[in-house]
Amino acid sequence: MVIGAGPGGILAALRASRSPGGVIVIDRGDDIEGRIRAREMGVEEKRTITSGWGGAGLFSDGKLCLSPRIGSTLAHRFPAHEVEARQHTIDEIFRGGEDAPLHGADEQAAERLALRAAEVGLDYLHYPVRHIGSDQLMRMTARLRHLVASAASVLCGTECVDVKPSSAPAHRWEVWVTGQHWPEPLPIYAHNIVLAPGKIGASWLRELGERLGLGRAPAQPKLGFRLEGSRDFLDPLLDVATDPKVIWKAGPGGAEVRTHCVCFGGDVVPAAYQDLTLVGGHSTSDHGQDRSNTAVLATAGAGLPLTAAEAREVVARINKQTGGRVLAQRLGDFLAGTPSTGTISAAADGFTPSIPDATPGDLAAELPAPLLVLLRDYLHRLAQLCPKVLRDGNVLYGPAVERWADRFEVTDTMQAVGHPGLYLVGDGPGLTGGIIGAAESGWLAGDGIAAGRRDA
Repeated sequence: MVIGAGPGGILAALRASRSPGGVIVIDRGDDIEGRIRAREMGVEEKRTITSGWGGAGLFSDGKLCLSPRIGSTLAHRFPAHEVEARQHTIDEIFRGGEDAPLHGADEQAAERLALRAAEVGLDYLHYPVRHIGSDQLMRMTARLRHLVASAASVLCGTECVDVKPSSAPAHRWEVWVTGQHWPEPLPIYAHNIVLAPGKIGASWLRELGERLGLGRAPAQPKLGFRLEGSRDFLDPLLDVATDPKVIWKAGPGGAEVRTHCVCFGGDVVPAAYQDLTLVGGHSTSDHGQDRSNTAVLATAGAGLPLTAAEAREVVARINKQTGGRVLAQRLGDFLAGTPSTGTISAAADGFTPSIPDATPGDLAAELPAPLLVLLRDYLHRLAQLCPKVLRDGNVLYGPAVERWADRFEVTDTMQAVGHPGLYLVGDGPGLTGGIIGAAESGWLAGDGIAAGRRDA
């Protein structure tokens, strides 16, 4: 049984189904047709984008990062050629013939950018990326739905409420679920379970891990905002890579700031995680907007060992202030330490803002002081590579958070240490960060399950 129909759950189902024995995939959100219909109708976008068939990754921007250097805490366990082979096969499975060029092949341009970054104290991490785009992504995810249906039963609109060791002799686990046709929890028994709840399920998985006694390390969240500017404001980076990672290692103790999920010609979008509103980003394959954006995320390391609960408190406080809407601030005001007033449309200079009805305010006042210092310093450093970063009329949207999932202990087949038949994959258990990394962890779990079935 696979809990979560994102990239990790999809690959786990496909790989496990190669051996005898049934596979069931459940997800609390809508099936693909419902998600597409909701997007076309503009219904509750911030929830549509994070839950349902395909998960968040396969319904938002669609960046396939093809390198052992990015998106996984597990890649170092395997020879690089094995990881690359899996990633390229996953790329082919996901795309299913969809046309999407691979960017980042110019190694000389990457080396020149890395040298320029180093001159201002930044690190540039280069890797090839295939950008699908939110428009093509819906077609791709719909094809994957048909592919999985040939190998597994799929129950969307079905939520897992608990996982327990089973007392039934033929099965190791019982999964308690609710759904639109059975409002009262009922058990489903399985010999193997893959937990793939995605980032939206990180809090639920943390609580489940405590009940089951699963080994894990606490989360180390990164907190910040989305920076939006004119379409060309990040061109010195985007001329080299589709999703450039520019990192400032700000000193001892693990303090760091970095770009994340750059969206050229795209949108900043609200995203719902449990009862919280965060910001994300995506762009279509034609990159048709007059704006671009990137997340800018910081951790103060030992200087501010922020826990997941503390990061949640920061987000909840901001959400309370805005009534659950996105908070926005003009960059000039953020740097000056003054709140933004008036409309965001009036504040934006040289582009149409993604969220014109975002609540104007003072994001700087809501962020922990050590992070605020790092974020401001980083923007000045990044502007030495991209001068348009510091335009006063750029807009910040917040909050943005990454890495607030505990990192669970797993074997090389993604099995929870000391818990036979329980597999953890993807972003929810803190093992990956992105589509390809999550899918690869699902591949490993599915192969482990298939091998165990054949040996039984």
